[in-house]
Amino acid sequence: MWSAFVVLVACSVTVREVTAQSGRWCKTPNGETARCVSIYQCSQFLQILKNRSSDQERFLRQSQCGYEVDPLVCCGTEVNFRSREPSDNGNQGNNGNNGNQPIDNNFTPNSLIPDRSMCGFQLADKIFGGENTALDEFPWMALLEYRNSAGVRKFSCGGSLITPRYILTAAHCVTGRILQVVGRLTTARLGEWDTNTGRDCINGNRFSICNEEPIDVGVESSVAHPNYVDSSADRFHDIALVRLNRQVTFTDFIRPICLPGLNEESSVGEKLIVSGWGRTERGTNSSVKLKLVVPLADRGQCAVTFRTAGVKVGNGQICAGGEAGKDSCTGDSGGPLMTTTRNDSSQWYIEGLVSYGTRCGTGGWPGVYTRVNQYLGWIHNTIKP
Repeated sequence: MWSAFVVLVACSVTVREVTAQSGRWCKTPNGETARCVSIYQCSQFLQILKNRSSDQERFLRQSQCGYEVDPLVCCGTEVNFRSREPSDNGNQGNNGNNGNQPIDNNFTPNSLIPDRSMCGFQLADKIFGGENTALDEFPWMALLEYRNSAGVRKFSCGGSLITPRYILTAAHCVTGRILQVVGRLTTARLGEWDTNTGRDCINGNRFSICNEEPIDVGVESSVAHPNYVDSSADRFHDIALVRLNRQVTFTDFIRPICLPGLNEESSVGEKLIVSGWGRTERGTNSSVKLKLVVPLADRGQCAVTFRTAGVKVGNGQICAGGEAGKDSCTGDSGGPLMTTTRNDSSQWYIEGLVSYGTRCGTGGWPGVYTRVNQYLGWIHNTIKP
């Protein structure tokens, strides 16, 4: 089986005269940014070799990116062609703020963003039981601190570390109403678990486990997506980048999360994780970082539900949750909606950003999240040294 496939790929490469260097960036037939690697290093393709369909064989041929000792393939997250999601013509936001912005795949991957060999890993096991996080769980999570005109400081949003100098968060956390209600964004805290203490410890019967002191890093600047309109209830394009005033050093308790691939996303009903301290512009919840399992909701049904409240749901948004008493109230505004990659259940990527919920924790009303894979071009093009 292996030799037959090698012949298939090798012949196709010869015909197309494709040359490439293993490890370089490439685009899959679905437009996903991935790495050009040996076929034997791409488990997705190896799994379908025995019973591949004609479409999958065509996908394989179009995934070829060169030949060294072995055939090279652009190893993304999928082995099937995807059709583009149709637009919902009713999703036109205020002031021409269109919620149907298509995936932006016209970008060169930014080398400042850690690749899949460096992001999304944590010491803690992937544990879905319970609401409390471990001390070293989700080490990419950040708390954003604000200061008002009276000098009062307050954590009011969250975010996710994606490079040594950038935090991904929601646009409503860096512009608009929050600046008047809460104050100016000044600081990001990393490596935190319990905001009531410095170094945190969990005492067991036989031993204690402690983390390191969290660090507070000044905010140099922030940029919201240019199409975000804070006065719009729809909150299309609710995504922003916070630039720290220095690079941070990665530790066991401070690490970056992966960005998704262009077509890397969960299916309806799959379990995702939202985590945080419940910090929003409206108030505070927990001193300890919590987590909650929420299912990905059907976006069409979600759009119908929110339409009854006069709110539109666009292609740049996803919905999750909807169980009574369980919602993104557990997370922070701008915080991550997360899951693990298809290839490695120990590696996490950020699927969404906590944006809003009309009836938080009410059955049948999921939370609305910014769909991160719709904004990869903007993220890669905005991050600078």
